[in-house]
Amino acid sequence: MRKYRFILFVLLFCSVAVSAQYQKTNDEQKKEIIGKISQASGKINTMQCDFTQVKELSFMDDKTNSEGKMFYKKSDKIRWEYTKPYAYAFAIDGKNIFTTIGGKKTAVPAKQSKFFDAISKIMISSISGTGFVDLTDFDADFFTGNNDYKIVLNPVKKEVKDLFSSIQLYAAKSDNRIHSIEMVEKNGDKTFITLKNIQINTAINDGLFSQ
Repeated sequence: MRKYRFILFVLLFCSVAVSAQYQKTNDEQKKEIIGKISQASGKINTMQCDFTQVKELSFMDDKTNSEGKMFYKKSDKIRWEYTKPYAYAFAIDGKNIFTTIGGKKTAVPAKQSKFFDAISKIMISSISGTGFVDLTDFDADFFTGNNDYKIVLNPVKKEVKDLFSSIQLYAAKSDNRIHSIEMVEKNGDKTFITLKNIQINTAINDGLFSQ
């Protein structure tokens, strides 16, 4: 009996510990977090970093791991370049979206594809830290943890709701910048991206966003 009580105690303790990692903010705390992240993102003109990506498929137990590099230039240029386990690039120069797979490059106007237009806006707003402010696209819930803030974006626009159930942004308290992104798709698939070796306001060639 003591053994079972101990196990029950451990389970209860773990559940309380997990729930206590993040606490939902009140309105005053929310405004304070928005102010900090907006101030930090406002100073970002360019950004480049390495990233790791973990993809969890709802119908599989295995996870797919990828690596690559990300380049961002204010306010509408971004490039995701996968290097492992395969080479793939997705870039937008503000008007057109470019994809490169196996050396084959395609380009489409952003406004002609609701899917790619929605994806590009989500990526740019997530990296720049402005997505949680755009309440025309999302309802946002804010949480605070020991070392970071968590912003849960719940899509309200149909074209975004058709893709994602929620998008979670994690901003480090040390610099008030987004360091991790978790995207939960409508079918239950999850993608978790972690940004590493971040460099702010270094020179980036515009050509990167059109190739």
